[in-house]
Amino acid sequence: MTANKGKTTEAAARPDTRERILVSTLSLFNLKGPEAVTTAEIAKSVHINQGNLYYHFRTKESLVLALFSRFEADALALVRQADTVQGADSKAYAGFLRKWFSLVWTHRFLFRDIPGLLAIAPGLRAPILMVSAGMRVSVDAIFQRMEDAGLISAAADDRKALMTNMRIVATYWAVYLGLQEGVGDLTPQHVHWGLSQVASLLRPYLSLEARADLEEMLAEPFA
Repeated sequence: MTANKGKTTEAAARPDTRERILVSTLSLFNLKGPEAVTTAEIAKSVHINQGNLYYHFRTKESLVLALFSRFEADALALVRQADTVQGADSKAYAGFLRKWFSLVWTHRFLFRDIPGLLAIAPGLRAPILMVSAGMRVSVDAIFQRMEDAGLISAAADDRKALMTNMRIVATYWAVYLGLQEGVGDLTPQHVHWGLSQVASLLRPYLSLEARADLEEMLAEPFA
């Protein structure tokens, strides 16, 4: 009885095959890019045959979409956390920005390889637009709470341009590094650079307190 109970506990603690496939695929996509990773390589990394892989994910597109769903869930959880911030807690708002880029680092292939991803997984376009629209509403709400608390101030025309430019930089900074600077392998330092670019857009509109908290956050090494 005790031996059987031990086996049951061990089996429950061991990730299932689908989970192991997704974990290995995320690691390989982040390391090499989806276009360079084959399904045979994914199966080998999980120690299964390709037939078993195809049982769970019939195409590379289905793998990309499953990983994007995980990113979406993590992004929504982060937004819900940010929605709980009230008042003039500028440290919390600066922390939200950093947590967003930590999330980007975890799923960095989604940002670095956007052009190629849409060729591999055309079905990704609709979910990307949906998440982007949801994030736009959430960031607008955060901005409004910061404005109400006196942490940020921008004229209506400036605000619209600021929000648009923040979305562009936060989404495509990695593509820029790849195309313009020849950066193939992103490092935490590159992610910190992307974070700093978004922060530079915000800085002129922040109160002295909020700016000091932003600088304090940026002074911490990204890892």
